[in-house]
Amino acid sequence: MTIGIDIVDVGRFASTIERAPGLRRRFFTTAELAYCEGSADHTLHLAATFAAKEAVMKARGLGPAAAWMKRIEVLRRPSGAPIATLDAKELPVSISHDAGVVVAIATDHCSCLG
Repeated sequence: MTIGIDIVDVGRFASTIERAPGLRRRFFTTAELAYCEGSADHTLHLAATFAAKEAVMKARGLGPAAAWMKRIEVLRRPSGAPIATLDAKELPVSISHDAGVVVAIATDHCSCLG
């Protein structure tokens, strides 16, 4: 089993997205954008989804990041719990936020690292 973790400063992430709005379509799927932009604090949700994708890439040993961003999709179960999918495989993720920072952890029980 491998674990990936990522942390995102929400304010810095918001500045980046504002300077380069095309990153929304480059990094996020249509379903992710619909979920995040449908919330009151859409920037926080975008940052959390981004952190979860980065955590999945680290857990799977993937890179470079841009090549994987839209292949990994982070959605929410009816309970609100996040779940990531990559190539039709579900990977558990956990996301938390406080004081302008988001952290995400992902695990991969069948790591591609061998």
